[in-house]
Amino acid sequence: MNEVIGDILPLAVAAGLSPIPLIAAVLIVMSTKPRLSGAAFAVGWIVGCSIVVLVGAVAAELLQSDDPGSTPTMFAWVRIAFGIALLILAVRKIAAARGAEARLPAWMSGLMSASPARSIGLGLLLSAANPKNALLGIAAGISIGSATVSADVALTAGVVYVATASIAVLAIVLAAVVAPHRMANVLSGLRDWLTLHNTAIMALLLAVFGFVLIGKGLEGL
Repeated sequence: MNEVIGDILPLAVAAGLSPIPLIAAVLIVMSTKPRLSGAAFAVGWIVGCSIVVLVGAVAAELLQSDDPGSTPTMFAWVRIAFGIALLILAVRKIAAARGAEARLPAWMSGLMSASPARSIGLGLLLSAANPKNALLGIAAGISIGSATVSADVALTAGVVYVATASIAVLAIVLAAVVAPHRMANVLSGLRDWLTLHNTAIMALLLAVFGFVLIGKGLEGL
């Protein structure tokens, strides 16, 4: 179990520290319905993270070969492929932002008036449909599904991934619920800082954990 948790924790941290979902969470908890919309966003995020991990685990089960000796090699190549994909996304992130002014994406302009229904949908999209987070979650699911562990251990590993990937989002939502006025300036400062350094943070996370996946893949060859 410890080996599986060790494999998925870095991926969960990368997903949980992705700047765009955190900025979205800050904007939503500063909306006209902070408690309902914030809770809805958190629920959507948790469900989306759970979906991508499940997809990865099911895919791993389906890819299991009848030849036990070839299965570890196949999953090693899958990890390497996912790692290379993350490195490509990191390079594209930097290239797209060169010379561009740091600003919020246009679609975020209306989040401070987001309804709970829109918030839960956004949480789902940012966790399950965002290519970067989807790759991380599926890679974690593949690590879980390809490990020779019991069902309860696999479930525990999945819960650990989702919980770790959700800590930052939940912290923002809870902070706004518990002390909305006291945390307003802190959340505004966090939003501005994440907006300014979004590209650098995301590129660094993608690059680091891309190399982590490639390294894990090379170990299995």
